[in-house]
Amino acid sequence: MPGMSKQELKHDELADFLDQVGLWYHRNAKWIQWVVFAAIIAFIGVRLYDQYAETKAAKATAELGKAQSMLASALVERSDSKRKELFATAISEAERLAREYGNSFHGRQALLLLGNAHYYYSLALANQKSEASEQRKLARQAYEKFIAAAATPEEKATGQLALGNVLENELFASRDMALLKQAADAYNEVIKLVPESYLAAEAKLALARMYQPVPDKRSEAERLLTQVAESRSKLMQSPSSSSKSPDEEKGKVKRSSLKTVDEKTARDLEQFERLSYVSEAQRLKDSLLGFEPLASGK
Repeated sequence: MPGMSKQELKHDELADFLDQVGLWYHRNAKWIQWVVFAAIIAFIGVRLYDQYAETKAAKATAELGKAQSMLASALVERSDSKRKELFATAISEAERLAREYGNSFHGRQALLLLGNAHYYYSLALANQKSEASEQRKLARQAYEKFIAAAATPEEKATGQLALGNVLENELFASRDMALLKQAADAYNEVIKLVPESYLAAEAKLALARMYQPVPDKRSEAERLLTQVAESRSKLMQSPSSSSKSPDEEKGKVKRSSLKTVDEKTARDLEQFERLSYVSEAQRLKDSLLGFEPLASGK
């Protein structure tokens, strides 16, 4: 175009380009609108799903807490009829939650709660052998399902520890020595899955306790108890405590004495110490003396 400046040429090219874009948009308007609409719907859907997931998780947690509260109430209830009703309600709720939430975290916790409800109900029915045995059977089934669905070694170890407890109780109730190996396998699996954990300490204590009355297992029981005492003692010691001189330790005690502890707190601390793994291990080691084989002549 003769006589047109560079700016006019650029403006003319821009106008042509905009005309082409407008024509393209006019031809594809419906398609563009659908793409934008789909993107908006997808965004809203993601936000709604996130909110739904949070709401569902909160609801599941509340429901599990309610069922757990029912179980806790059953454990302290003195009325036989009321206790039976509370156990039945807790078991029913746990079964419902396990079905509703499936293999999710809350579903797995419901299975664990179900096993606990059956297990503790079996303890409450100690004088009713057949009913207690049935509850132990149901507890075992729930724990086995929990183990199969476990998502972490800690969850699997928790299930194995609970399973071992049920098998151990069944062993002493039925005197079926085949259960000794099954319970021992469950406890050893805990130790294998999460070594040096509090779950492993619990498993070792339970295994030693179960081995106490078995003559050829007493040395193994003592070995396990020694392991618990030593490992837990190391965890409670500070790395620098062994390097301090007696004078430094005395100074530490003197400084700490400035902070007085009331008598009730002192009693609570003393009771807590009695409940420690180390204290329990030592108690069981001392009690081994009461299980000497009859053939020894002692």
